[in-house]
Amino acid sequence: MPPRAQDLYDRSVDQVRRGQVRRALGTLLATLEADPAHRPAYEAAGRICRILGAPDDAQLFEDLAGQPEDPEALFRLGYRLSDQGRPEVAARLLERSLAGLPADVGVRRELAFARLQSRDFTGCLRALSPLEDDPDLSETERLDVLLTQAEAALLAAKPDLCRDVLARAEDLVPEDDQRERLDALHAQLGRASRFENLASLGLREWHFIQHAGVILKTAGGWFEDGSRRGRFDVLRLRPDMIAFLLQRLALLLERLELRPECVAAASEVAAPLAQALALRLGAEYLPDLEQRDGRSTLLVAANAAELGPHAREVATHRPDLRLFALNLDWERDAPVLPDVVGVLGRRVLLPWEPRYALGADRRDMRQVTDDEREPAEIARELRHLMDHLPYDDGGAAQAEFEDFYVPLRALLVLGNDELHPARRRFTSLSPCWSEDEDEARATGAEIGSDDDGDEPDGEG
Repeated sequence: MPPRAQDLYDRSVDQVRRGQVRRALGTLLATLEADPAHRPAYEAAGRICRILGAPDDAQLFEDLAGQPEDPEALFRLGYRLSDQGRPEVAARLLERSLAGLPADVGVRRELAFARLQSRDFTGCLRALSPLEDDPDLSETERLDVLLTQAEAALLAAKPDLCRDVLARAEDLVPEDDQRERLDALHAQLGRASRFENLASLGLREWHFIQHAGVILKTAGGWFEDGSRRGRFDVLRLRPDMIAFLLQRLALLLERLELRPECVAAASEVAAPLAQALALRLGAEYLPDLEQRDGRSTLLVAANAAELGPHAREVATHRPDLRLFALNLDWERDAPVLPDVVGVLGRRVLLPWEPRYALGADRRDMRQVTDDEREPAEIARELRHLMDHLPYDDGGAAQAEFEDFYVPLRALLVLGNDELHPARRRFTSLSPCWSEDEDEARATGAEIGSDDDGDEPDGEG
């Protein structure tokens, strides 16, 4: 028995004695990751799942406590753990299952998926290799294998292999969701080609490539499938509404203890926003981002497309650089990162933003703006308004936003599985995977969870 597995098991026993039943379940899963043949861990996990009111999960563990080499039982529990966000444990069980069922395509595909989710991209490719030319697979199954191979190859910094696999996938006839995956992988590969050295990319950079331009996309513009639905509404922002947004952003930064030393603008249009934030945060305003000299800096954009010229820099996670985009325009392939600390998420029009309008003769176009003052003067007005907004509800400004956004809440792409079932969710591969989710995994909050989530007082 591996020493680490026994140490983990002993820790789970102590946790149960202290009444930390859920945490003990998480520790038992770690025990099985270290030693998937650990019979006492299966027995204890089964007892805890029954205490937590999850008899189906308990049965999965109990089956293996009786026969820890049963490949079918290993597959069932591995599938469940992979589905519940514990792919690193699932992979160990599925490896043992495949050893007992070497010809089972379902086990091999599930093992590949678990390895992909646990960031073992080379292992994922290795698991799928025997299925590349399997004559017993249907065309849909073959395409699923190719798509998983392409994603693993891309994340393993093998763009040529990814390109070759996608070319083979194009020869097959995809279902609708497969077509979306295929198109998305082509898009990721194209975005990744902007980087000279794929091998230097970390998972945060891959998040940048994968989710560029999709966070908080809302209905009313061009959808990813090329169709157009709804209206293209524009929200004209008043100065008090802008001050309301900036004030909430400043409070958020302070609450998170993310206080930048400097603030810079991504464009001339964003300059009033950046200067107002600099005044509010007591930070130095930088006319040029290159002047920051390693100091913590907030880069402010009027819309996410303005971050494009800074793509190489903002794609790499830097603790000294945070982003703020007032508007995310879903009609552009704009870089959007997890570090964007505040967004509006809808097409907006700033009072000083240049735009074009027809002349009186309705033939000639001319550039117009509602506010032609210098950015510093606009910033001082916004700073004054920020001090005079009611902090409790934002007053008329918040009412205006609610009237505009609440009816659109159901149309958000992310978080709306019924309208957009194929939209990728944040997984453990994503830097957006929060510490709360890591804690849930560590304590076994998914598998074995009961309805009310209360911690039992008894021992297992």
